[in-house]
Amino acid sequence: MTLTRRRLLQVTSAAVGTATLSIPASTAHAVTEAASAKATFRRNAWSRMRGMTAPSSLTEADIAAFAATGGNLLRVGFSNRPLMRKEEPFDLDPGAFEQLDRILDSCERHGVRVVIDPHTFPGLRDDYTTFPDDEFWKDLRYHELAMRLWDAVASRYHDRGEVLAGYDLLNEPAVPDIHAEEGPASWNALVLDLVATIRAHDPDRPILVASAISPRRDSPLWYTRFESVNALPPPPDPNIVITPHMYAPHAFTHQGVSYPEGVAYPGEVPGEAWEGLPASVYWDSETIRRYLAPALEYQQTYQVPIFVGEFSAPRWIGDSGNRYLRDTIDWFERFGWSWAYHAWREWHGWDAELSNTDKDDLTRYPTTPRLELLKGYFRRNRRRPR
Repeated sequence: MTLTRRRLLQVTSAAVGTATLSIPASTAHAVTEAASAKATFRRNAWSRMRGMTAPSSLTEADIAAFAATGGNLLRVGFSNRPLMRKEEPFDLDPGAFEQLDRILDSCERHGVRVVIDPHTFPGLRDDYTTFPDDEFWKDLRYHELAMRLWDAVASRYHDRGEVLAGYDLLNEPAVPDIHAEEGPASWNALVLDLVATIRAHDPDRPILVASAISPRRDSPLWYTRFESVNALPPPPDPNIVITPHMYAPHAFTHQGVSYPEGVAYPGEVPGEAWEGLPASVYWDSETIRRYLAPALEYQQTYQVPIFVGEFSAPRWIGDSGNRYLRDTIDWFERFGWSWAYHAWREWHGWDAELSNTDKDDLTRYPTTPRLELLKGYFRRNRRRPR
């Protein structure tokens, strides 16, 4: 670790605050107003975008249909076909890269930009997220493999032009100790290594850095992804974008997925320690604002763009789910944040083209209340000329 990196990590490692939902409403409001007033980012090549996440199985027809909604960004994830195989000898997958080539070509034809999201790496046991006890956080060999993958990606795509919006380093890091300064458990150290790897090929394109969740040293409540932005180092170059995900509260956003159904919004929702929430919290638009407040403070301090790379709610819970999404997006809009709804033509539970009330109805409809909600915001996009 260089002295510069060590100093960056020491400056920020103690900066993570207390539980978000304990922020006084007046304080959260002041942060909101200040950050909203400064949502213009000089020097940064990132532009305002509204779109969706999508799987690597996208076809030309899928991309054309997405473009017709007015969305201008797809965050394309490679969970089902990793760009680097997760078993020895950890080869790059030529077929996955060829599919990414096709997606970029198609998106360019349809005026849609792309964030490259490898989504999973060797050393991660799950293809969709990470856990603090993954081997990835125990052995630096896996960090070296991540660097090798990003070296391959950046060297292949550095000259793709405007269609490539940015590189998303790692999906949903969950680390054993957010304060770790070095070694395999340090997300901050890995961030700087990955940024340097990409910059060797692509000096200016935006790099997306996710905030991590982590157990606290002094509380059973974990850090949330919005609190933990304050543990990230100050952005090491002007084209860094911070990308938290918003699935709070999980008992609402994942009901019928991995939690019991019947949870209403607005309303009292059970919380869990691992997501940084007390046993029960009343959730409404004001609660969402207070939950997001730490990222606004980081935005204000470092003048760095925020891109909420995923957020959603089960599509079959009707008006309750759509109201949650509307309240959440309204705050993103007020703060000047870019965002990607999860997901376009991936798992049916998030699919805005399917029924908003019937879990078992897998018909793809030309319009649904959720799809119209999203299209209403997409109309604010500036489309690239084809």
